[in-house]
Amino acid sequence: MTDIGAELARMRKDIERLQRAARLSYASLDDTALEVRDGNGSLRGVFGQQGDGTTAVNVVNGPPPPQPSAPIVVSVLGGVTVSWDGTFADGAVMPLDWSRVEVHASPTAVYTPTAATLKATVETAQGCTVVIATPDPVYVQLVARSTSGTASAPSSTVGPVGPTAVVATDILDGIVTTVKLADDAVTAAKVATGAIGTTKITDNAITTPKIVAGAVQTAQLDAEAVNASKIAAGAVTTAKLDALAVTANELAANAVTASKILAGSVSAQALTIGIAQSIVTKLTDTMADTSTWARVGETGTYTTVTGVGDAVAGATVMQVAGPASMERTENIPYDAAALYRVTVRLRTTTAPTAGSPLVYLGLTGIAADGTTRVSIGGVNTINSQHYIAANALTVSAGAAWTTVTGYIQGTAATGTTTSAPDPRTPGKANTNVRYIRPLLRLLFGATGGVMQVNQVTVETVPTGAVNSVNIVDGAVTANSIAVNAITTTKLAAGSVDATALKADAITGKTISGGSITGTTITGGTVTGSTIQTATTGKRIALLPDGTMALYSGRTGGETPGSLESGITSDGEMQLGYLVLKPPTHGPTPPEITMAIGPSGERNYSVGPLLMSEQGSSGFVNLFGNLNTTGRADVSGIFTAGNIAFGTVNITTTTGNIPASALVSGLNVAGTTFRAFVTASSGNPGTQFLAVSANNQSSGGLTVWLNRTNAATTAVWWLLIGT
Repeated sequence: MTDIGAELARMRKDIERLQRAARLSYASLDDTALEVRDGNGSLRGVFGQQGDGTTAVNVVNGPPPPQPSAPIVVSVLGGVTVSWDGTFADGAVMPLDWSRVEVHASPTAVYTPTAATLKATVETAQGCTVVIATPDPVYVQLVARSTSGTASAPSSTVGPVGPTAVVATDILDGIVTTVKLADDAVTAAKVATGAIGTTKITDNAITTPKIVAGAVQTAQLDAEAVNASKIAAGAVTTAKLDALAVTANELAANAVTASKILAGSVSAQALTIGIAQSIVTKLTDTMADTSTWARVGETGTYTTVTGVGDAVAGATVMQVAGPASMERTENIPYDAAALYRVTVRLRTTTAPTAGSPLVYLGLTGIAADGTTRVSIGGVNTINSQHYIAANALTVSAGAAWTTVTGYIQGTAATGTTTSAPDPRTPGKANTNVRYIRPLLRLLFGATGGVMQVNQVTVETVPTGAVNSVNIVDGAVTANSIAVNAITTTKLAAGSVDATALKADAITGKTISGGSITGTTITGGTVTGSTIQTATTGKRIALLPDGTMALYSGRTGGETPGSLESGITSDGEMQLGYLVLKPPTHGPTPPEITMAIGPSGERNYSVGPLLMSEQGSSGFVNLFGNLNTTGRADVSGIFTAGNIAFGTVNITTTTGNIPASALVSGLNVAGTTFRAFVTASSGNPGTQFLAVSANNQSSGGLTVWLNRTNAATTAVWWLLIGT
């Protein structure tokens, strides 16, 4: 039998030997990998077989390296050099998992390092210098990477730094040979006068194919060397003439005719002010070309946007993102005697993130030199200019366009900077203004935001005559028109119709002659006119001969019936001096007549039906068929507004206790009301005991029922008003 004590002692020695031995002395990773995680459980590394089948030590999810120190950027020929000294910001120590430093460059001062801005890498921890080829100045940043690919924060930005220009001392003597010269590289402007003598040129060596276009200038030609015989027919074109080379002295009388002027080549700026006023428009810009505008203040960007469906013309707008002062580069001559109108059409498509979408719109004053700006106070500045169209106007964001207009005329020691929308009180330019330019100050003082400008117009307004051009829309009000100033001779025929008249507009007036249809006339007299309810179809017409014509609207021609006034031969009044006669076509309906009886009663008859009203009592007796019995025969169901009847069901739940039902919703005519009720029952006096009614009124009544047992009984009711 095994000694238990000896066995325990042996096992204790084995355990102590295992504890002293290395833990992985006899371990292996078979077809697997060992993961290393930090205290938070995040994966930091994978040892062993990787996902792609390889065996490696792969470090992942490492912490970002410290921020590198600022780069050292120096200009060189064709680009810049960037150096890293191997240190980190704030004296940080290089981490053990450092991999490399990336060099990023961009022409923009503020940017985020991406693959697009990566220019080179520094792979050594001691730092080094790399070259970036660039024709333009750039801004440089450094980014450190760990072995797991984690990026550090970018270093501080250095720039702009551009390439060094090539100067003469950079080129070795004799290094530029004919082989190094590009074709046509040496032009006449690069050859010193007299450098090429006749001894250097072989006889007949210079032929027309050997002369570069434009190489022979006027300085290389003897005086009078080029005469008429040396100029081919049609050789002198407009492209060969300097601007203003041909003056009025070189033109024969009447040499310039309309057929020689290109359509659209003569602008309003080339005309005298008198002619320009008659033509009116001096400048209309539909914002199709932003190159005619320059940003003269703030830093917002601007561009041309096409395909704008609600643009006033051309479907183009100038779009400005962020605050920007935009000035047109063209000078417009300013004539102080002329009245100018400035119109701007714009809108805010995106509200600013801070501030309000304010605009200042008008004109920049320009001095006689064509360059110096002139503010309202005569100062060379973009500020305090002639904002005659809008001064601090808020254009709220939305799809609708806003159009503003301002006027300017004359000069003053201090010009006008406030809006001047009335041509009768135009603004004034500073005394030193000789030219003007459209000026748009958009999103002034705001942050962000987007505005669109659709059209800018500067035009002269004819003065000395009042016409549609120099009258502000809505300026002529009723108060501005003198009493009786508008007569019938000033109204176009048919210009005043029924839609131009308010209800009861024709009041207390006498109208003679003509036809009046569908018109409201109050308190007036209509004489000698035909008044009708319509011009065709079924209608009533009052004719000038005193009769009323009744038209049935019968197609194919019709002869109207009529209402005529008069007294019969026997002296009886007929419907108040009126006799209703039927039309001459179709069946003859009964006549309606009115007569005074021998006892003073008034009798009305419609055919055989007679209604007799007693003169003193006011009662009307109805007699049917006018027979001797005085009976009125009514064919069909007779109804009256003072009679109502019906049935109501009443249920008793306990014997000998009455139950009731309310009849409501009636509208019986009369002032005194009587109710009559009876039960539909086959057990009178046994099970059914009694029925009654109360609370009768125009609106209804209450019906009561009593039985010896519980049952539902139908009760007929009748309500009469008198």
